[in-house]
Amino acid sequence: FPYTTLFRSSIAQAVIDPLLSEEMDRRNDDEQIRVIVIMKSQYNRTQLNRSADYYATRAERRAYVVSELKAFAEASQFDLRRTLDEMQRNGLTTEPTILWMANAMSFEANKTAIQALSQRNDIEIIGYAIERNWIPDGEEARPAAATREITPNVLQVNANQVWDLGYTGEGVIVAVVDTGVNYNHLDVADHLWDGGEEFPHYGYDI
Repeated sequence: FPYTTLFRSSIAQAVIDPLLSEEMDRRNDDEQIRVIVIMKSQYNRTQLNRSADYYATRAERRAYVVSELKAFAEASQFDLRRTLDEMQRNGLTTEPTILWMANAMSFEANKTAIQALSQRNDIEIIGYAIERNWIPDGEEARPAAATREITPNVLQVNANQVWDLGYTGEGVIVAVVDTGVNYNHLDVADHLWDGGEEFPHYGYDI
């Protein structure tokens, strides 16, 4: 019995992300925490890409990939969803948002629910969904000024020091896959890849 308890405890520690574990220590037992649960089962992306290549157009490939990933997430999350439905009825969790692209889901859960979920063998990790506000309260997002001043985020990663070493990025293609860019900005307007009719506005807005 002690060995079994120790073994299950080590599993829970491996499944619960350290940041979430720290946040749990700061919360009361009845408080709910926003978490992201990533399933252990993941679609073979290489096989997915190969299968998508059989479709002629980009729109058809996209429709196929979306359909496959949604179906995969629904099937692999079926049992967990039943558990979450019961937990939600008991006030331990909230309605999950399905993140089908990564076979994950996000919801709020108290410590009892998180500990119970950490014992499941179909969950890879339970992480803390930290919310960050990058625009200070009271301020609004403003268009970039037509200047070449170095913005704080660029200084934060020491890009100016890299430029001083002679690395300017000349001839390098950069793909932005998250928040995007202002393609009218003075610093990038004349450095953008031409994607033609299939990729208007220099790329694809997902």
